[in-house]
Amino acid sequence: MEVGGGERLALVGENGGGKTTLLRVMAGLDAPDAGTVTRGGRVAFLAQHADMGGGTVQGAVTPEEVRRAQREFEAASAGLGDGTDAALHAFADAEETFRTVGGYDFEVRAAEVLDGLGLVPGAPTACLSGGQMRRVMLARLLLSPADLYLLDEPTNHLDAEGAAWLEGWTRASEAAFVLASHDRAFLDAVATRTAELERGRLTVYPGGYSEAMAVKATLREAQARDYAAYRRKRAALEEERLRRASKARSASQYNPNRAPDGDKLLAKGKAQNAQNVNASRARALERAVERLDTHAAEKPFEDRRIVRLDLPDAPPGPSEVLTARDLTVMRGARDVLCGVRLDVRRGDRIALTGPNGGGKSTLLAALLGTLPHAGEVRRGQGLTVYAAGQHGEELAGLETVGDALLAANPALTPHQLHEVGAQVGLPGGPAFPLAGLSGGQRTRLSLARLGVTRAQLLVLDEPTNHLDIRAIEALEALLLAFPGTVLLASHDRTLVGRVATRVWDVRGGRVTEG
Repeated sequence: MEVGGGERLALVGENGGGKTTLLRVMAGLDAPDAGTVTRGGRVAFLAQHADMGGGTVQGAVTPEEVRRAQREFEAASAGLGDGTDAALHAFADAEETFRTVGGYDFEVRAAEVLDGLGLVPGAPTACLSGGQMRRVMLARLLLSPADLYLLDEPTNHLDAEGAAWLEGWTRASEAAFVLASHDRAFLDAVATRTAELERGRLTVYPGGYSEAMAVKATLREAQARDYAAYRRKRAALEEERLRRASKARSASQYNPNRAPDGDKLLAKGKAQNAQNVNASRARALERAVERLDTHAAEKPFEDRRIVRLDLPDAPPGPSEVLTARDLTVMRGARDVLCGVRLDVRRGDRIALTGPNGGGKSTLLAALLGTLPHAGEVRRGQGLTVYAAGQHGEELAGLETVGDALLAANPALTPHQLHEVGAQVGLPGGPAFPLAGLSGGQRTRLSLARLGVTRAQLLVLDEPTNHLDIRAIEALEALLLAFPGTVLLASHDRTLVGRVATRVWDVRGGRVTEG
């Protein structure tokens, strides 16, 4: 892989597939076991985690080279009082360095970046949340001069407005970027090429994510046709080989004594000749099969993300699913939600959008009845609900894969529990402990639970957290096929655009429908 000046390369692949490893090797933090990496110019790497230390946000995002240049510039300015040539030369050198590292306009650039990422310059870093710390890391990187930026999940913890600002900043930069991200809208907006890391292999496609996946789909269809043609040809050769081998065996077992006395020698010769011809042809066909296998088209990869079981249809449920009147939630003296009035009808797929901290999770919790509130929330008669939190809270208290599936659908039979696990590639059967699942396996379990639930209302809070793009697309397909009602809080603009039939913007204590 090569990354040229000014190029913006999207890096996609499954969780745990090696994206972060590749970025660390490119940054020079890890050494490859084989091969070479050549870097030209300055490289800046946004890791998943980093220590910010103490101080303010403004101090945390100021690059060390700017700090050092400013200290030297201030010292040289103070030394001008000596009036010596050495002091003048020292000042000129320090001023040039300060100008070169962008010291004069750093505060203006920092203010723009911090405002775009929703950060307060004077805020102490010790009081920041995990999501805010992540944005400080991103701001510090963007304010560090570099020729190549390696960004690992840069839109994590960014709301839609922050992600849109980052898009504009990235497109306006003259630097090159490698962007490992699951945000399809972001990648479509900024990427010039897309590299997919799949089962240890890297394939580069033209364009942003959607264009790249369209090219990939075309290539996969051609691969599937080539593989089907290979299988047909191989089956025909193998059938002919077996037929010839059978004839050779029959000829070798022929008894010439059954022929008349005068024909015994001729019959023996014919049998021997038939055996030789058919055996030779069988060996030739075997070699042809081996040559065909050597140059065979590779079998297309089959992704198992969607659960398909023959389950009974869920009852349609009430036509009026949820009604909220004058819904209010207070935290201290602050109204998180104030006088909200909402109606949710059967078949709605409603996306909750808005800034971080705007009240989306609070609204879902109040509608579910898990958070104290004022006002009225009414559920439709007999409504059944499936709720999933940002961090898998719904799995608390469950011990095995079977427990998790039965919690989503108590009517599943033992055979169906095994079938679901096999379909999504979960190990060990229904008795396998949840604690033993990898991150990717927990993701497939979550999708499996959504695939088998017979609930009439799905309430999902940031369901794409920790999902790779393939899993997000599988979730998207599940939600589009779901016959009931969906309440979905998400910053994933592509998911919202494809799934939602209604959009609620939640901010400032109010809910408005877009």
